[in-house]
Amino acid sequence: MEMQINYPKKNKYPVTKLTTGFLPRTLMIPLSQEDNFVCESIVHEGDFVKEGQVIAEVSRETYGAKSLGAAKIHSPVPGKILGIKNCSYPNGKQGKAIEILLSGSFSYLGKQLSAFDFKNYSPSMLLRTISDAGVINTFSCNSYNSFEIDVNKIKEEQNKKLFVRLFDEDPSCDTDSILTRSDFDKIMTGIYITAKVCDVNEIVIAYSKKSNLLTMFNISQKELFESIPMTFLEIKSYEYPSGGKRELTGAYLKKKKLASSPKEIIKGSFFTDSTTMVHVYDAVVLNIPVETVNVYVNGNCLQATALLKVCVGTSFNEIAKQCGGFTKKLGKIIVNGEINGVSVNSLDTPVTKYVKSITFTSHEDNIDRSVSICLRCGRCRSVCKTGLNPDIIFAKVISGAVVDEAYIKSAVLCNQCGLCSANCPSKLPLAKVIKLLKDER
Repeated sequence: MEMQINYPKKNKYPVTKLTTGFLPRTLMIPLSQEDNFVCESIVHEGDFVKEGQVIAEVSRETYGAKSLGAAKIHSPVPGKILGIKNCSYPNGKQGKAIEILLSGSFSYLGKQLSAFDFKNYSPSMLLRTISDAGVINTFSCNSYNSFEIDVNKIKEEQNKKLFVRLFDEDPSCDTDSILTRSDFDKIMTGIYITAKVCDVNEIVIAYSKKSNLLTMFNISQKELFESIPMTFLEIKSYEYPSGGKRELTGAYLKKKKLASSPKEIIKGSFFTDSTTMVHVYDAVVLNIPVETVNVYVNGNCLQATALLKVCVGTSFNEIAKQCGGFTKKLGKIIVNGEINGVSVNSLDTPVTKYVKSITFTSHEDNIDRSVSICLRCGRCRSVCKTGLNPDIIFAKVISGAVVDEAYIKSAVLCNQCGLCSANCPSKLPLAKVIKLLKDER
């Protein structure tokens, strides 16, 4: 029996707008900010850098041709390089980071920026501008590639589509939903630019049933997209999962009454979100690299909830202070959603380009996470949207036995929603083990 998870909102006073955060005195800029790549610093201790200056990039000698399009890392502030140090990353890993002491005048912050007329730019010129700005695609809450790398994946496909999700993949996060309301014009322009870069045949916009998107989509937006067919999908965003690739393509096929498989649509489509579209707009229209991110900060031990615009490299501790500090003893820090996010231990962890939400939970609300043996209760199977048997795949992998090809093929279907792990009474890391099997393939 298929189960649908409803995730109720708990905020009595929901956040409705973006607030600019304070500038910290020092920042730690992680050298890994997308999947599969670690950048090399091109600055040294004692150097002075400008706001927006490239300070790290992926080495072609190390990664070869697959590094083509990997995102560069820019300094979010003017300042002095204090050195390269170890730090905790928001994805739970450890790595190197560039420490910068704020000093000097800004190039973009507080300046009156003029909009650039990009209409006559070719798709290749637009893509180069976006890539040089270090834009990454944050569509998935647990997978991050540079914008250019994701575009290149569908370069040779026919009948290409652009799917844009205007709400959050994880209902415990509100970043994309708030941005859709506050920066709608920016997002629409970003969608137009992306459609041109990808040379798509159709734009598919998925929006929350609770929003009034069709009212916001006024005459000026209609004129912008007049030459590109558009399809609007009204999604019940409070149900989980509802915003993954399979869910969106399934909704598209249902609306169009097509018999194609979601796999065929996914292969030839570019999937993105509101956050990425804002960064595309900033890169092309305002010529600003990705140096700030919008982070939804919440949790039951914080004084206040907010969507903060903060510099990349700002520590979680600084962000918590800007929300009034802790009212209870901190128990856990969860990055990018309570359902399928990553738990980190250090308040010194810095924000990266892929951080969209940080949840601070109190110590008293921590639950027992100790792992026990599989009870064969079948809950993981009943909640799996793709009809997998997570318990059997898990048992095969951890036993060290040779995994049958049938199980490997089925693991590829996993959309990493994390419902199997969330519903397992034995607290087994089912989703993570299935992902390991997928990565090996």
